[in-house]
Order: sequence, then C-alpha cells, then structure tokens
Amino acid sequence: MNSSKKEEILQIVRNASVDLLDEKKSIHDVLVDCKNVCKTLQISDENPWIDLELNGYLVKYSTRDELCQNLPSYRKTDWRFYDLYGNLISFPPDITNLFGQSTIHHSIGELETKDTVIIGSQFLDKFNNFISNHGMDYTSKNVRIHEARITQAEISQVMKGVKKRIQELLDTIISILEF
Repeated sequence: MNSSKKEEILQIVRNASVDLLDEKKSIHDVLVDCKNVCKTLQISDENPWIDLELNGYLVKYSTRDELCQNLPSYRKTDWRFYDLYGNLISFPPDITNLFGQSTIHHSIGELETKDTVIIGSQFLDKFNNFISNHGMDYTSKNVRIHEARITQAEISQVMKGVKKRIQELLDTIISILEF
C-alpha cells in the first residue's frame, strides 16, 4: 500500500475515533467507516462482528439459545416483563436469573433511534412454559408474559459497549498503519 493511501486510511480512522466521542454522531456511520477500512486493509474476515452490529444479530442467530451463546456481553442487559395489558410483572430474582439477561439483537442503527426495545413473545416461550409448569401457586402458574422491555439505560449500555469495541479496533488499525 502506498504512503498516500495509508495516510488517507489513517485520517479516516482518526476521524472515526473522534466521532465516537461526539454523542450526535451516528455509531452506525462509524461502523460503516470501519467496515470500509477493514475491506481496504483486507481484514474483514477477522471482524465479522461489524456486520452483526450493522445488520442485527438475528441475521445469523435465530433462536434465543443461539443469541445467548453468541451475543457479546454488552448486549445482555436487564429487562422488565409485561402482561397482555401492559402491567409490569415482578418475579423473584432466582426465577429471573434462571433465564439470564435479555438479548438485544437489534441493529445498531435501529437502537440509535429507540428509547425502548420491546422483545416479543416468540423469545419468551421457554420462560412462559417454565412459569406455567413450575409456578408456586395458581396465580403465578397462569401468568403469561406478553413482552419484555429494555429501557434507554440498557440501550445506552449496549451503545457504550459497541463504542468501546470500535475504539479497540480503531486503535489496532492505527498501530498497524503507523509502523
């Protein structure tokens, strides 16, 4: 790679690093820049997570079990459960812990535009079956979770995790190009 191309890529990477600090800049756009740089440097295969962040994790993982096994830790957050009528359902911590944390599989572009993420019932079937089979009393056995919601605070946690991972990639690219 010639020195002018190397300098051009370095400038793109430095700008992306600065953009990560600006809350008004789109993380999606920074990821697109990273993808393009990786493609130019022929290191795209080493960074498949970029495509997963851009397109969402359901592109590759279709079940809750697959998501739980493969999602980065920053995409596993707390969640709140609601019934069909929108009423909050509280469970003891041991039941909630049994099923782990939520799985935020949405694309980064989608998350940037949301205040709340709603997880549909298709990802809660195992949970509902467990509750109906092992509930402590009649009422708890008949509780059905209609949806789970993930708040802005948890979405922010995901965004921070993505930003951290991007910055690590950018730092690596800078160190490679500067030597």
